[in-house]
Amino acid sequence: MMKRLIASLAAVASFTGTSQAAETDYKLRLLEYNQPDVVVDLGVGLWAWPMPMDYDGDGDNDLLVACPDKPSNGVYFFENASDDPSNPMPVFRPGVRLGKATQNMQVSYVDGQPRVLQPGNEYARDAATGKFDFEKATKIYSQANVHQNGVRANMWRYVDFDGDGDQDIAVGVGDWTDLAWDHAYDSMGRWQNGPLHGYVYIIKNEGSAESPNYSDKPVRLQAAGGDIDVFGWPSPNFADFDGDGDLDLLCGEFLDGFTYFENVGSREKPDYAAGSRLKDDTGAPLVLHLQMITPTAFDWDSMVTSI
Repeated sequence: MMKRLIASLAAVASFTGTSQAAETDYKLRLLEYNQPDVVVDLGVGLWAWPMPMDYDGDGDNDLLVACPDKPSNGVYFFENASDDPSNPMPVFRPGVRLGKATQNMQVSYVDGQPRVLQPGNEYARDAATGKFDFEKATKIYSQANVHQNGVRANMWRYVDFDGDGDQDIAVGVGDWTDLAWDHAYDSMGRWQNGPLHGYVYIIKNEGSAESPNYSDKPVRLQAAGGDIDVFGWPSPNFADFDGDGDLDLLCGEFLDGFTYFENVGSREKPDYAAGSRLKDDTGAPLVLHLQMITPTAFDWDSMVTSI
């Protein structure tokens, strides 16, 4: 039986004694936690960035989650206890902290292997042990922000954008410049400022897979003749979502939905159609009733050969 526990107290008071208040004996006892038979919702705190992968190499899909905030800062490893890669809803073992976390940590998959980036940097993974060094990042690009304004979201992923066999870099940025919420309403309560913007940049690899040489001129990606622009927090995911052999694009946003951009070009020369909001199986908008949606495209139940 699944039990769900929400604990917000560190201690509870119990008392024994007579009916006279002066003789009442109060005692404190600590609440027990980490009971092995208790199942709770998986979580690490604020700003959880999911990074699914087979971290321990046992054939099923585990979950790494990066939490850059306080007091739970760290990258946590949640081991899949099912030993079944087709299980869509496994119960994970308690999280184990692997190292510190920073803002905007995202996972990419290159030749089936996870690569973890943060703006302008990559965290190295030991080929023998499979462990990441989250205490030290290796610079892969000269700039941490490729956008002309300051950004809130700054999401970096590897992608072979043009199908030439090497890894380019996709960067999703969230620009709040037009929002500027201070004094944004007029005397009638009408919003006078602009929305959040979520743009996607491509940094081309002008070198090779073995010796990458990234362009110093990132290009803002377009769809239907204009810049791709979702409502902030784009978290770009490139994958063949419709099974036609090229890479489509799925973006999150600051609010609660997803925008899909179909590649109507080719694998080598992508051309993106106008974005459309994802819908569920009833035709209603697919929403999560949360904010800052940070999707990661991943074949969780191993139903397809690749994405």
